[in-house]
Amino acid sequence: MIFFSVVQLIAGLILFLGGLQAVKDSFYQAAGDKLTTIIRLLTTNVITGILTGMVVTMLIQSSSATTVIIISLVNAEVLSLRKALGVIMGANIGTTVTVQLISFSLGQYIGWIIIASLIINIIYWLTKQRLLKYLGRGLLGFSILWIGLEMLSNIMTYWQDVEWFIDFLAQLSSNPLLGLLLGILVTATIQSSSALTGLVVALAKVNLIGLPAAISLTLGSNIGTCITAFLAAMGSSLAAKRTAIMHLLFNMLGAIVWLPLLPIFTRVVLLTSEQLTRQIANAHTIFNLVNTGLILGVRDQFVALVVKVTKNRE
Repeated sequence: MIFFSVVQLIAGLILFLGGLQAVKDSFYQAAGDKLTTIIRLLTTNVITGILTGMVVTMLIQSSSATTVIIISLVNAEVLSLRKALGVIMGANIGTTVTVQLISFSLGQYIGWIIIASLIINIIYWLTKQRLLKYLGRGLLGFSILWIGLEMLSNIMTYWQDVEWFIDFLAQLSSNPLLGLLLGILVTATIQSSSALTGLVVALAKVNLIGLPAAISLTLGSNIGTCITAFLAAMGSSLAAKRTAIMHLLFNMLGAIVWLPLLPIFTRVVLLTSEQLTRQIANAHTIFNLVNTGLILGVRDQFVALVVKVTKNRE
């Protein structure tokens, strides 16, 4: 039975990630090379940088892709380190939209979304409008993503009776540092915070995970996802490497601030919704909004810290 449940778990993850990738690719291709131009033109100051990073990441559903673009612009000396910080902060806020979307109970509407996708694709074949092509694919990808999430939620009901699994989740709730480290390790290994997010939401749908454990895993996934930026910065200029380090420090400092305050933070998040899945999504959003506000107030000192940390590399 465990073997079949693991197979179903893997199948659900594949569908979830495949659907998410289809959504990302569709909107990324729809934007084409304009994303680089948009980021370059709209990052006139830190505030416009935050808004640009947020909107671009909301559209392409990938903070990692946004960060890679930022690193390439910094490497080409088109974007300064100070302006890059704004876009990175905005990207961290924008990526919370994915969690917000999957936290809603949209299963009953999936059939209608699939029908809408098919209609849009038919219209595309008749009109050859490029944007319709990617919109139709994006909606279909979202449907597949949701089907995968529902599969994950359904298979999680089996794990309710697995004693060692329940004990492990209890450990995560009582030891936030363990949840943080696990979130970092899993996300860095598979290079996808979305996969971990999908699992956490699936666990929440069947009440197998508590809010403190879900928050600690989310904090860890924010740090673990920085591995993509480091890989993109390898072999690039010092400024590009500093951008990757800046991304890491932003998330690490946020985790260091919030982890000791987790009991207070949890009580605040509990006030935002009665549904656990919504609480998890709201915690993710609040975490990144507050982090951005904190760093925004000391952005010059933060950039100076990044430069100082990497000074011996010059």
